[in-house]
Amino acid sequence: MKNMSNYRKILKQLLEIPLAEEKICSLENMQSLHKALSCSTSTYPTVHVAGTNGKGSVSMKIAKALEYSGYRVGLYTSPHIRSPRERICINSEIMSEEEMICGVEKLSQVCQKLGLHLSSFELMTFLAFEFFCEKHVDIAIIETGLGGRLDTTNVVYPILTIITSISKEHMQFLGRNLEKIAFEKAGILKPGVPVVLGPRARFQSIYNHAYSLHCPVYYVSKVFHFFDEENREIAKNALELLKTDFVLTQKSIDQALILRPSCRFEVCGDVIFDVAHNPEAVFYLLQALHYFFPQRRLRFVVGFSKDKDYESCLELIAPVATHVHLVQGSGRLTSVEELSFVLKDVPSSFYTCHQNIEEGVKAAFSFASQTNELTVVCGSFYIMQEAKSVAYPAKAFDLNMQGAPITFS
Repeated sequence: MKNMSNYRKILKQLLEIPLAEEKICSLENMQSLHKALSCSTSTYPTVHVAGTNGKGSVSMKIAKALEYSGYRVGLYTSPHIRSPRERICINSEIMSEEEMICGVEKLSQVCQKLGLHLSSFELMTFLAFEFFCEKHVDIAIIETGLGGRLDTTNVVYPILTIITSISKEHMQFLGRNLEKIAFEKAGILKPGVPVVLGPRARFQSIYNHAYSLHCPVYYVSKVFHFFDEENREIAKNALELLKTDFVLTQKSIDQALILRPSCRFEVCGDVIFDVAHNPEAVFYLLQALHYFFPQRRLRFVVGFSKDKDYESCLELIAPVATHVHLVQGSGRLTSVEELSFVLKDVPSSFYTCHQNIEEGVKAAFSFASQTNELTVVCGSFYIMQEAKSVAYPAKAFDLNMQGAPITFS
């Protein structure tokens, strides 16, 4: 009972750290902590993955291929859907509550001695690094949180780097144009370490930085109809390079490449869950919907975090939706009043404001079932748990799903 109380206290502490504090771009805390903990990440090889979209899916595919080939694989991703513990996995098993309590208590003692005050993301990152060290992983796949150059994770020295895509997001931190954003993402490159670029990450600033550091560059050039096909190709290229150091079976690679994380174009009957939360991701979601469901009418349930470009997202969704259900939740989510202001020029009958996620999902389901529409739940990671628990309770806590082949009548 005491451990459960401690876990709830730690969880509350993590969730209550202001969003702005998580987005402060500085490596000072991480460098100090890395040194104090004797550079725990040097005890295992890492793959470092950056990019605006696709990095979570690519990271998971690579981790799964290594796991299926018999390796003990750490995977650090963000954000989460149900619990912060989802961010830290070893061979698909998430960190336990007990392990999280012990890890946080250890880090808190070290930080107290050093006089450090960690953000939520900094704490979770070093929790992962130390956990992977203690559990003796063979390799860890590390996803960046924001950008690259000054991202909290950028204290690792990987054997391979990957940049999946570049688009306009977090511009207040990363720059006002794509080349500047690409430059920040390229900050994860290390001297002589190969880099794999997705087809939407081939920017001159990345090539220039790779050249200056003598990094071999490998890239995907093909354009795909479905965004997960692109992620598969990026992961496939990365796994080919990892064969230099790891024995990977073709069967393991093939099985892993068809997987994708929960809520990435996850089709459950007549409902699709997708964490598209920026304009590029929404564009590719709409492209996938048109590709797989060209004749279906689409009803949307949407909620966005306050720091996202929800205006552009809604402008993309509005022309293809029969109706939009705007939902909000506590903490980081934008209010429905702010969301509805974006739609002020369309008829009020086109959208409905709901004060909570459950109400919005139930309303969308009710109308969609009467008119044979697909319901698309998209936007913030932080609406997905509740939306899935309302729609399909048995699937609400799945962390990953089979993703191929997709065929529909």
